[in-house]
Amino acid sequence: MTVIVTRKPGGVTQLFNTETGRVTYKCKAESAFMLIEAFGGIVQFNHKGAIATVTGHITSLESCDVIKKGHPNYNEALSTIISTHKEFAQNISDSYQKDIQEFENKLSGL
Repeated sequence: MTVIVTRKPGGVTQLFNTETGRVTYKCKAESAFMLIEAFGGIVQFNHKGAIATVTGHITSLESCDVIKKGHPNYNEALSTIISTHKEFAQNISDSYQKDIQEFENKLSGL
C-alpha cells in the first residue's frame, strides 16, 4: 500500500491511498475550511483531528460540516480559504526563494 501525503493550505493534510483511491483530509489546525468538490461545497473542519474521506462515490465526515452556496457563512468561509491559500502560496514561494539564494551563494563561492 502506498499513501501519498500532501500538505494543504489552512492546516489540512491530504492522504491519498493509491491502491484504494481513498482520499482522506485530516485537520492539523484547531479548525479549517477547505473547498472539496466531492462534498459539493466548503468543508468546515470543526477541530484538530477532524476528518473528511472520499472513496469513489462514498463520502464521509467526522467532526465536519458542509457549507454550501446560500449558507449565511459561505462568503466568510470562502474569504478565509482565499486568505489561507494566499498565505500558503507566499510561504512556499519564500521557501523556494531561500533555496535559490542558497544555491546562488554556493555558485558564487566556486
